[in-house]
Amino acid sequence: MNDSLTKDNDLLAAQVVCDYLQDHPAFFQQHPQLLASLRLPHQQRGSVSLVERQLELQREKIQALEDDITRLMSVARHNEQIFLAFNQLQARLYQADSLQQAEASLQQFTAAMPQVSECRLVRFNSEQANQPFQLLLSRRLNQQGVYLGRLNKEEQQALFGPHIHSVALILISSPEQPLALLAFGSELDDHFQPSMDKLFISHLATILAQLLPGYDVA
Repeated sequence: MNDSLTKDNDLLAAQVVCDYLQDHPAFFQQHPQLLASLRLPHQQRGSVSLVERQLELQREKIQALEDDITRLMSVARHNEQIFLAFNQLQARLYQADSLQQAEASLQQFTAAMPQVSECRLVRFNSEQANQPFQLLLSRRLNQQGVYLGRLNKEEQQALFGPHIHSVALILISSPEQPLALLAFGSELDDHFQPSMDKLFISHLATILAQLLPGYDVA
């Protein structure tokens, strides 16, 4: 009973000290002798002064901020690369006269994309043409017409080999019927993820829906 009471009193006293220091952040400026005598346990160095520990925490925060800046700059460069390649693709698709030229443009776009290994454009010109892909259409593309992520073996076998581990699927459709399926494949498990932004590929689906019916089939 006494041990429990002592423990509760210690916790209460610690909270009072904590609250007081938070309300009086200049306390150690007024009592520098206490600041110099305080020691904190450290995993690698045994114990360190409070000032040393504060400096170490500041260095860790600065390093974390630098890492964030580096990551954001990398994302910005990656997005710029996609934007430029997408602009070139859009121009080529509008200039193309045939499905073969459009497919060549898509392959050029794929080659410019980091970590994207393959691209397939499957055109549906009859009800029978989309039967091998019916599983994908019903499971993955029934809601939004865009899917980013992984497929199981049964779903993937009509599109890519087993070396492809994540995909971007885009259903190209008119108001009346589906026109084609566009698929990009990556060998990385997490290159295409459901949380990724769908702006570019949704816009690509709109462009192809307008242009596909006018292409000559070689």
